[in-house]
Amino acid sequence: MFDLNRFKTADGYKIPAGVHYLTEPIKISGKNIRISGEDGAVLRGTIRLSRADFTEVEPGVWCASVPAAADALYIGDRKYTMARYPKANRPNEPFGGYNPNCTEPSKTADWADPTGGYIHAMHVGEWCGCSYHIDGKNEDGTLILTGGWQNNIRRGMHRDYRFAENIREELTEKGEWFFDEKNMQILVRLCDGDDLDTAEIAVGRSFFTLENCENVTIENVTFERSVRTFMDTKEPLLRSDWSIYRGGAIFMHECHNCKIDRCTFCEIGSNAVFIDGNSTQVSVTRSHFKAIGASGVCFVGYPDAVRSPCFWYYETNTLAEFDKEKGPKSDNYPKNCLVEDCLIEHIGFAERQVSGVHISMSFGITVRNCTIHHISRAGINVSEGTFGGHRIEGCDVFDTVRETSDHGSFNSWGRDRYWHVPDLPAEDTWKYAELDILAPTVITRNRFRCDRGWDIDLDDGSTAYEITENLCLNGGIKLREGFFRVVRGNITINNTLQTHDWYPNSGDVAENNIFCAKYQPYAMPSVWGKRIDGNILHTPGQTAPVPAVKLAKISGQDANSICLDVGFADPANWNFTPTNPLIKGFENFPTEFGVRYAPLRAIAAIPVLPVVQKSKESTGSELRTFHGMTVKNVETDGEMSLHATSRHNGAIVVAVEEGSIAHQRGVAPNDVIVRWGNDDIESIDDLAGRTFLSTTTLVVLRRQKPTEL
Repeated sequence: MFDLNRFKTADGYKIPAGVHYLTEPIKISGKNIRISGEDGAVLRGTIRLSRADFTEVEPGVWCASVPAAADALYIGDRKYTMARYPKANRPNEPFGGYNPNCTEPSKTADWADPTGGYIHAMHVGEWCGCSYHIDGKNEDGTLILTGGWQNNIRRGMHRDYRFAENIREELTEKGEWFFDEKNMQILVRLCDGDDLDTAEIAVGRSFFTLENCENVTIENVTFERSVRTFMDTKEPLLRSDWSIYRGGAIFMHECHNCKIDRCTFCEIGSNAVFIDGNSTQVSVTRSHFKAIGASGVCFVGYPDAVRSPCFWYYETNTLAEFDKEKGPKSDNYPKNCLVEDCLIEHIGFAERQVSGVHISMSFGITVRNCTIHHISRAGINVSEGTFGGHRIEGCDVFDTVRETSDHGSFNSWGRDRYWHVPDLPAEDTWKYAELDILAPTVITRNRFRCDRGWDIDLDDGSTAYEITENLCLNGGIKLREGFFRVVRGNITINNTLQTHDWYPNSGDVAENNIFCAKYQPYAMPSVWGKRIDGNILHTPGQTAPVPAVKLAKISGQDANSICLDVGFADPANWNFTPTNPLIKGFENFPTEFGVRYAPLRAIAAIPVLPVVQKSKESTGSELRTFHGMTVKNVETDGEMSLHATSRHNGAIVVAVEEGSIAHQRGVAPNDVIVRWGNDDIESIDDLAGRTFLSTTTLVVLRRQKPTEL
């Protein structure tokens, strides 16, 4: 057993070079403690096995009894794959391969007793993953499952994206293994040349737990090979999409002026670093995070710090009952913390609702000069408006939302006290929008690229943001309903400002930006925000400025916006500085992004270079009429996001004729028909020939909520 006290020196603790094995976390409480590693100091959450522990129980299959539940098997430097169906041999597909029949009796009939296995699935809306423990099998072959709580909007599994894991009968190929939960054994099919004397099983979930600490530093240590914690990800984070597991390779609770510096986290099954509760001035710097099962760095407070908290997506308060006092109710939340100069990559191999840096019920978190990429969901996520004051600066965030959808490289929600209050008139909502926010959040001088969503996604209710001087390479900037957002001096390559369902009197400002496409609005009021003007619509070949009529027609503003070829300096070599001397009001900004720390910068990836394209004109939507309804398809990611459809599926109701049978049945404009009787509605084609009967039940999405009519 690893004993830190063996390495105590006059200056703190010095962990020597080499691999040290740790299955239970070291608990630290106190002040002025320094834990540092010699170069090459590694802590592993594994137990070693030897050839003598194994017996060949059938040709090519080796068995060993183990002293604790095993969650991963390594032999030498090779991580073996837990036996699964289907195999993980399709790297460009969700989960590396999926098959919806993994939960069907036609397949489960192959499994004598799948107890101890798992079903992993994508959320029905592709917003995250859902995992279930298999508790057994019914006589009809259906599985007995426990779980699915990893997302806070619990709508169940995706109909296609599923796979089964840790199934004995699926142990069929070399490089696979199986954990027998009942008999506490592992079975493995050995790869040619691998040596069982180098076998290790992951059994530990954490390395350090710091509680009530002050001025504690952990530096120059590598943490690797810990167990996954996806079945413990179940605590809802207010009304965000998230559930959380309060734990990680390093867990800090009530810590102040503490530091993690020059550390490496690799093959961590849980969150890597978790800063919890009333922690202040905690910094994570010059560290490398790679192959992390859940999130990289989490800052999460407690609901007792929030006034009138709600916990489920559809839960709300009335205006009469919610607390009107501004700010937090207690100090039980992280504040004034820092993540700087870190490389965070390949995040979310075990869970899908994850982020490189996740912020919830916290204040004043700075994320500066970090490179964050290859992530199943957002690179940086702000879970709600409590309590604002964050600063995202100088980061390079890309290759995100890899296996999910309806999200961004930067994502936020703002489902705070004011959001969706049933007795609060929309025109008065602004008066209450900043009750949970102590200061605006600033997103400045970053580079973002998202290919399955938005570069910057300010979703439901996000309020009080200053988005300035960012280079957005693909997905543009999305602002859903919220208040007091300033979007100024940004460049959106091949995209634009996407506006969804704004409140009246939102106070939003969008000015002096360079857009490469006209606005994409959905369900907008007649008057947009406070000021939309002074923007430039990049128009190749337009050498002299002309009024941006395309923008003005959409926004009803933009009187001083122009169309102009901005003359990007050298986009083929990453220089998107506008050079046209006729540009007025746009300030050039630095173009160096991401991690600065030389050892990490040398290995950091960069995003795919975009080719600046000429904007395309929309060809318009196909409209059809059924039973007094005018309907159209869900055609864009914007419409999918606005209505919370699971894919580009459903029929959007554009208009309803008064007195028609559809009107009598309660169908309303902006409903999305997703089910008619027993049949899913994938597109307007699926409505053809259908009739309203007294027994016909329609399911529509109304303001994102499934509603039966």
